[in-house]
Amino acid sequence: MSEYDALIVGAGHNGLTCAIELARAGKKVVIIEKTFGPGGQAATRELFPGFKHSVGAWALLIFRERLIKYLELDKEGFELIRPESSFTVFGEEEQTPFIGYTDPMELANHLVEDHGFGAMKGFQDFSKQMTVWKKMFDKYAEDPAGAPTLEEIIAQEEDPKLRETLGLLNYGSAMEVLRKFFPNEGEFNTILGSLCASAVDGTHKGPYTKGSALSLAYHYGAGDTYDFKIPKGGIGSLSQCMEKVAKRYGVEIRYKTPITHFITETTEAGHKVTGVELKGGEQVHAKTVVSTLDAWNTFIDKCDTSQLPTDFVSAVEDIDYTNGYIQIHLAIRELPTFTKQLEFVNGTEQSWLVAYIPSPDNLHESWKEYQAGEVSSNPAVYCYFPSQLDSTLTDNDHHTCTLFAHYFPTETPKGEHKKMKLEMESKMFDRMEKVIPNFRDLIMDKAVFTQHYFARNFGVTKGDFASGVLQPDQMFGNRAVPNYGDYTTPLENLYLAGAACHPGPGVTCIPGMNGAKVVLNALETMENQTAPEAVSA
Repeated sequence: MSEYDALIVGAGHNGLTCAIELARAGKKVVIIEKTFGPGGQAATRELFPGFKHSVGAWALLIFRERLIKYLELDKEGFELIRPESSFTVFGEEEQTPFIGYTDPMELANHLVEDHGFGAMKGFQDFSKQMTVWKKMFDKYAEDPAGAPTLEEIIAQEEDPKLRETLGLLNYGSAMEVLRKFFPNEGEFNTILGSLCASAVDGTHKGPYTKGSALSLAYHYGAGDTYDFKIPKGGIGSLSQCMEKVAKRYGVEIRYKTPITHFITETTEAGHKVTGVELKGGEQVHAKTVVSTLDAWNTFIDKCDTSQLPTDFVSAVEDIDYTNGYIQIHLAIRELPTFTKQLEFVNGTEQSWLVAYIPSPDNLHESWKEYQAGEVSSNPAVYCYFPSQLDSTLTDNDHHTCTLFAHYFPTETPKGEHKKMKLEMESKMFDRMEKVIPNFRDLIMDKAVFTQHYFARNFGVTKGDFASGVLQPDQMFGNRAVPNYGDYTTPLENLYLAGAACHPGPGVTCIPGMNGAKVVLNALETMENQTAPEAVSA
């Protein structure tokens, strides 16, 4: 007998969103989570006594702010910090830094005054181009029926110019797109470096690689605006507030409870999922089961693949999760004093996040080294100081700092991972010491994570934070699995509602919201089929 209307595997932001939607509709819901708290890869952890860090995701880059009220997060004290600039991208000493002001007028003034009219015109025209992709994305983003494939979306457009534009934005390289607006090689490199860093985020591509334009468009077109909004208390405060909303509606959440597999029974139509078995042998049953895990973890690891169609299993096995990166969390004695080309940010909010991304070619060289399984000789580095914006992250006069870089090798020779991690860390610190000469002296404690850490501790396939990297054949109607972009699966009563699903990765809550609507419809159908009049008929 089913104990619940819905059982959700995973207490990340999508699992909690799905639970809130179902519970508000009067359904009895339980969440099963293997770790000790909410958030998954978007959690706040006290890595060192008195210092809180956002582990994994750290900012709401493409989050739709209306969901704060819709999910009732404001009633639980959720606060969003929106700094006046998202980043200060710098290169070599002779290069002009690019400041990502969140106010459009401030951004335009900065571009004209510091980079020239051509930079402002190019950026404005680029932004207009992104609205074309955004219109396409918004049409399908919150549709529980999912979306057609990109090929189908482009083919149904009658305007040949629009078809050409959408083809380029989805299948071209980031630099093919950007060269339309910034045609001169070697000009505006910090601006182009910043844009290309978005294009390689969550991908297994370089800025000149075909298909990287899609990630660029996704970052600049999937949300309200592309800026770095920080939840007060760290990224985990989002899930903590969602947990409170869910519990207020009666959702049961069981932490430290890993599942071993989905329980199925054979029916005339095939196979039906009826619950999960927990480590230790306990079984929990529900009318519907929702997985927020990635497709590999759901179907290859937790299902009996003999009960799934061969072509479906093959499609799951073909999903690319190759996503190498490194994240370094630090406790530091004090905020740094910047020198040289960044001296101007001292005492300003522009110093909260600085990023060394000197050019697209810098990223391209790192991409080639990454493909060869080598540590980047000159990695692009994000370096941010969250406690500068949010004093709740420390209980002392010191500060938090996090560094991030793409392209840490995904395959390391046996016994070499630690050595390569230390090598990458050293190169990142070397880069920051070009503008913060005493950077290493500021460090009190450190924790260094690569994709291997997230694979081991969160069960994420290959540590891929995108749950299937951002590339054209893994988005829209092909996400999570081709022909299953509508949150259903080949197994009756098993549904998907995580970042592996349409519309894609990032802290958005949209897959959880869409998946919940599909589950509610399924539960309503079940209730109608078992109603007395249906039985008597």
